[in-house]
Parts: sequence; structure tokens; C-alpha cells
Amino acid sequence: MHLSPSRRDRAPAPSPIASDGDLRRAQHRASVTRAGIWASLAAGWLGLAAAVALPQFAQGAPVIQAAAPPTIAPPTGYAEQFVQLWLRGTPDGQTSDALRAMAPTVDAPRPAGLARATVEKVVAVRSVPMGGRTWQVTVAATMVLPAAAQGDADAQSPAQGGAQDSAQGRGAQPGAGAQGKLAVRYFAVPVQMVRSTASAGAPDALSVVAAPALVAAPPVLPGADPVQRSYAASIGDGPIRQTVTDYLTAYLTGRGDSARYLSPSVRVPSPGAVYTSIALDTLAATGPVPSAPADGAVLEVQAQIRATDAIGEWPLSYPLRLQARAGRWEIAALAPAASSSAASSSSSPSGASVSPQPVPSSSNGVR
Repeated sequence: MHLSPSRRDRAPAPSPIASDGDLRRAQHRASVTRAGIWASLAAGWLGLAAAVALPQFAQGAPVIQAAAPPTIAPPTGYAEQFVQLWLRGTPDGQTSDALRAMAPTVDAPRPAGLARATVEKVVAVRSVPMGGRTWQVTVAATMVLPAAAQGDADAQSPAQGGAQDSAQGRGAQPGAGAQGKLAVRYFAVPVQMVRSTASAGAPDALSVVAAPALVAAPPVLPGADPVQRSYAASIGDGPIRQTVTDYLTAYLTGRGDSARYLSPSVRVPSPGAVYTSIALDTLAATGPVPSAPADGAVLEVQAQIRATDAIGEWPLSYPLRLQARAGRWEIAALAPAASSSAASSSSSPSGASVSPQPVPSSSNGVR
């Protein structure tokens, strides 16, 4: 066969059999490719692990907060104990060692002869931080004064007598006869107190640093609390007055069943047959009394009564909540609900209403 010049001059095709150099180069390329694949996979898993772990670490990391300081309660009990010992103490009496331990620099009283005041009760009524580690605690002492001290107090000016004997009883103390009269005196006591964070709020050291000071009684608040309800609508004879009288008679004397006057599902425990009889003096409501109340209507009333027992008559006051049912009034509660402003100021964090509590005369640790 005759070949054309172009075909005759063309170079021969390469052999299909690879040389050793070609094989080595191919193996190297395969190794590099596999290493790159594994590196990519490793980087992907590490990136995924980092993405999952880092947010969890940020959320789960503990937040270090400073420990709250322990609550420091005023040393009212210490002041009460000291005043009780001090009023009963003498320089060389049985209480002298105890007084010296509580107040190393304070002298004990020196009684004149055998006339001594009898201490009935002591209670702290006010405590004020004075700065540093000192508190001033005001303690009320209920005492039966001997006849000599009573005469001296009566000889003072009205202002002085009011400062020292602010709450004298109208009669002699039972058992004291004509030899004494009940009085309440107020003493301000400076107490130093040291506490450490390791004591969990318990006092490490206490000391009375000066003799008590006789002070005036706390002033009496004028008028009524403006947020409390006013019972201005007088209730005369009729079904409401009869229901209240019968209920309080059964409640306080035990004559009859007080539960029969209560609304369904209402339970009011009775104090027992304490008195022999009661008399209703006044009954007043917070608003107008409906003549024909609908079922569920509520009326807040206050009953002023006189209860009698073997000792005498006792004036008592009972706020009651009445609720209408089937044309009659029933006792729904023995105490009134808080007024709207008081309820909003005394509500719990969860929004539940809580009953108002008596407000102390001082916000600084008053008991």
C-alpha cells in the first residue's frame, strides 16, 4: 500500500505501557490527594465540634458573684436582757457579775433602803444604727413602782411624769395591794456589736458601752390610717344586727353553734366559752346597706361589743365581712380584706395578695 507523505512523516504513537517514573508520579499524586481529603474531613469535624462546644461553654460557664453580706439584726434581745438585770441589780447583789459581763464600764443602781421596783416585763420597741458598730436600742420596761417612788413621780411636773411613767395603770397591780402602781418607762441603751462574715450573721462580741438613758415614750400617731376603711354608716335594729349579735354570742360564750351563721365552706375556729355574755353597743358599715341584697353581695361591718366574765367587762371590736345568700346575711370572714391600696402595696412577687401586718414604730429592727 502506498502511504501519503503526511502519514509517513508522523511520529509513532506512545506505548501503552507506563514507565517506572510515571508510576511513581501517579502514586505520589494519589497520596497527596488522600492526605488532602483526610485533612478536609478533619477540619470539618473540628469546625463542627468548635461550633457546638463554644456556645455551650459560653452558656454553661459559672458566673462568679460576690457573696451577699450576712443580714445584721439589731441587738434588741441583748438590750432587753441588760435592762432587766440593770433594773433589778445592786452593786454587790446576785446580778452584779452578769451586769459586769454585759457592761464592764456601767455602774449598777444603788437602791435606797428596802423600797424596790418590781420589773414585770421588758421589750425593745425601737432600734437605730448609730454608725460604726453601735446601735441605740429603746427598751420599754413595765414596772410596779413602790409607794415612795410613786409619790416622787406624782410630785413632778406633768411633762416629767409623762416622760417617766407614760402608761400608769388605773388600779394597783394584782398582788401589790396599795404598795405599788403599774408604770411603763423607756430606756435608751447603746450597744456595740461586732460581726464577721464567718459568723453567718451571729454576733461575735456584744457590749453595753454606757448606762441607760431614761427617755420619753414614742409619740402616739394622730388619727386613723388613711388607707384603712372607715365604718361610717350606722346599722340600727334589724336582721343584720340580730345576725351579728347571735353569731358573736355563740362565738364567745359557747351558747349555740356559731357555724350555723357562717357562709358555706367558711370555717372560723371558736376561742371557746371565754365570756358569760356579750352586749352589742354599735354596729357600722363601710357603705350603704341594701334593703334587698342580691346573692353574693358583700358588706363590711364593725361591731363594738362589751363581753362579760367573772372579772368584769371587756370592750372588744370585731370587723366582719357579711355575704348575702337566699335573702339573708351570713358571716363570710371574721376580719376585713385589705383595702385596694394596702393590698397593692402588700402583694407578693407572684401577685398573690397577702394579709396586712401591723406596722412597727420604726423600720430599723423594731420588734
